[in-house]
Amino acid sequence: MRTRIKELRLEKNLTQESLAKHLGVNQATVSKLENESTTPDATLLLRLSHFFHVSTDYVLYLSEQRQSADLLLADNMHHLKKYQHLISLYQKMTPKQQHDCYNFVRSIMGDDVNC
Repeated sequence: MRTRIKELRLEKNLTQESLAKHLGVNQATVSKLENESTTPDATLLLRLSHFFHVSTDYVLYLSEQRQSADLLLADNMHHLKKYQHLISLYQKMTPKQQHDCYNFVRSIMGDDVNC
């Protein structure tokens, strides 16, 4: 069965080994999936779709649409609520705490981050 696993993995600049770790499988399993010598079971298919934020149909070449409009809206609302909460917390900080928070985020993201 043809899948988009390799294409999706490469979009995220992941190795087969790193994808395998995220999915809880070994690298050989990812290789077999990408070479179409095996097909993902239902559980692994769901993990793949959640990890890549695409529909199972997209993973399996049954659709060209990555996600349904309902899924995209739900995902965006989830992220919006998270961001609103983070902004609220940030606004409650003292200027020094905000400065420290900013420096911390830059340190974990790398100095080349443009904030």
